[in-house]
Amino acid sequence: MSRNDRRRGGRNRNWNNRDNNNEKNERQKSQEARFNDRAERAEKNHESRGSGAYERRQERRRLLNSVSQKEIEESRIAIKAFKEHVVTCEICGEAIEDLANAISNKGSDNPVHFDCVISKLNESEKPGMNEKIAYIGQGKFALLHFANPHDQKHFTIRKTIEWEARDAERGSWRNEMAGLFSQVK
Repeated sequence: MSRNDRRRGGRNRNWNNRDNNNEKNERQKSQEARFNDRAERAEKNHESRGSGAYERRQERRRLLNSVSQKEIEESRIAIKAFKEHVVTCEICGEAIEDLANAISNKGSDNPVHFDCVISKLNESEKPGMNEKIAYIGQGKFALLHFANPHDQKHFTIRKTIEWEARDAERGSWRNEMAGLFSQVK
């Protein structure tokens, strides 16, 4: 073994030996032939069953067109009519601009301003020093007492005020709003 052979890790770099090169060429040709055979088979399968992309695209278009333009226009008209309908607050008598932020009035289930309810509760409950009225969820408000008025994280609930009855049905105005705005077409 020559010095160059050892440097190359024992790989023969004999340029005069044509047999090694011929074997490599034959192997390469056989690999190309196998690749071509695979490509031809894939083309035949592709032609026979279709790629599916066109069919999927057509299916998506069919589903999108399943909602007619007439139905879309009807829903737009209904939403516009709902928005044009002026709802007034029972407490202050002003128009409610953002109905999504309204809350049902106690007893009548008509929409009222959220801020009007808090001001009404502030008048009736008269919170003292370091106390505040806050909404705690599920139609309930609470009178909160803060030991340190600068620390809003630590408080105790002094009184719970149920404004919307828990077992009462949602107001019809909420059902109408949800029905109009939550339908995806």
